[in-house]
Order: sequence, then structure tokens, then C-alpha cells
Amino acid sequence: MDTNIQGCLAEYKFATMCMEFNLRVSFPLLDSSPYDCIVDTKKGLKKVQIKSVAIDGEIIKCDIRQNYKPYSKNDVDFFAIWIKSHDGFYIVENCGKKRYVCLSKKNKYSKYFNNFALL
Repeated sequence: MDTNIQGCLAEYKFATMCMEFNLRVSFPLLDSSPYDCIVDTKKGLKKVQIKSVAIDGEIIKCDIRQNYKPYSKNDVDFFAIWIKSHDGFYIVENCGKKRYVCLSKKNKYSKYFNNFALL
């Protein structure tokens, strides 16, 4: 599958899952925004950058940087990382320093798997 289509599919999957958790989702009109969507939560509006990884494996390394630099905390609050082989999202808060994360259902990131309550 084309990576652009894969990314678009992940964005719609994320929005649909948010709505299943009674969260409202908005998308920016411009594709040049540093975030992919805004989620309206009980904790306020959260800017989310959505990533998609199609690599298979128990542990998946995902790049979470923009132009070789970590995303600023002012630009992105959370990453929603769709792992196709895990059939779900890892919801990870942006600390503003990480360039990548290694995700697994069996490591410290397991608590973030489909945990939309973090938003």
C-alpha cells in the first residue's frame, strides 16, 4: 500500500476510534500543520500527530521527529502511532525530546496501547 494512503487510513482510524470513546476530533484545513488533528477531551484540546507503521514484529521502532528534529511540545501534545501488525494505536505523550520510540505490547509502552484515556 502507498505510504500516503496508509497515513490517511491511520488518520481516519484514529478519528473513528476517538468518536467511539466519545471524543470530538477536528482536522486542520492545511496539510502543513505540525499536528494531524485536535482532540477535544475533558482535559482540554490536545494536538495529535498520527504516525503509521506497517512493519511486522513484536517490537517496532517508530520515528517521531519532523525534519530530523523532535516535535516541539508547543506543536504536538501526543502521538497516536498505528501499528498495523498490532492492530491498534499507541497513545504517547510528546516530551519534546524523543526522536523515536520502540513500541511493543510487552515493554513499558504496553500501557499506552489503545489507551485513549491518556488524551
